[in-house]
Amino acid sequence: MGPGLLGYIVRRVLWAIPVLFSISVIVFFMLRLAPGDPVDAILGQRYQEEQARVLKEKYGYDKPVYVQYYKYMKNLAQGDLGVSTRHREFTASEVIWPKVKVSSQLSFAALVISFGLGIPVGVYAALARGTFIDPLTISFWLAIEAVPTFVLSTFAIWFFALKLDVVNLSYHGVYSANMILPVMVMALPGVAGIARFMRASVISVLGEDYIRTARAKGLKEQTVVISHITRNALLPMITVIGLSLPGIISGSLFVETSFGIPGIARESLAAVLAPDYDVILALVLFGSTLFVFANVVIDIVYGFVDPRVRVGAARE
Repeated sequence: MGPGLLGYIVRRVLWAIPVLFSISVIVFFMLRLAPGDPVDAILGQRYQEEQARVLKEKYGYDKPVYVQYYKYMKNLAQGDLGVSTRHREFTASEVIWPKVKVSSQLSFAALVISFGLGIPVGVYAALARGTFIDPLTISFWLAIEAVPTFVLSTFAIWFFALKLDVVNLSYHGVYSANMILPVMVMALPGVAGIARFMRASVISVLGEDYIRTARAKGLKEQTVVISHITRNALLPMITVIGLSLPGIISGSLFVETSFGIPGIARESLAAVLAPDYDVILALVLFGSTLFVFANVVIDIVYGFVDPRVRVGAARE
């Protein structure tokens, strides 16, 4: 690793710090200044001024907002995400992490399937450009993408569980065979976007001089497609893959609700409706952190795989 590339990486990492700090300030103050009070939601019809005062002192809502922010960030630095006012016997960490684990495992499996299908479909469509196979292939996956998730979930349950009776909808853990259906419902709509992106990338590579040179040397078409076309066309996919990874923790509300999966999407909606401040804040900060660092990792990966980035970093 040259000094230019090392400096490039350090700059990208340092830029993430003020970005994350700004996000924490904006989100915290928006939540605290928004209408609604979690203490009101806790007490509901049993609201009494004395009880409300005690709870506000307990959770720190009686302090000025900037004091609350300082205390929250101080606790966050020690790994404390706060307490859940909706699940008063649990901390925010105890509420979030088990559900994030469930959603991330399902979403990661769906992501692997989406890219596993989308990349070869995009390559196939690009190589078939100018024939009816190209628009037919892309149109088929676009038709699946156009179906709303809640409609696709409902149809999948009706057809595979009720009509064919080949799927048991009971939740028995992420790694049970019952999870194949929700994973496919999450994965298939994403194939179209990946395939179209890959198709465009392959078409741009097909016009390069080194592809014509490889064919002029008499290399087998399979070797040209795999080693030269697909390999170089995959470089822009680094960005797509990197930006897709933070989304695996968010889950799918319709899928989790339809299939009875105890994931983070359902918990997020319940936390917003409560409102459960610390749970909402922890989820936003966690998602933002993953997104920012995904961009940093993408820049670093490009620095290693693309010589032009290394040259630019050295000049800087």
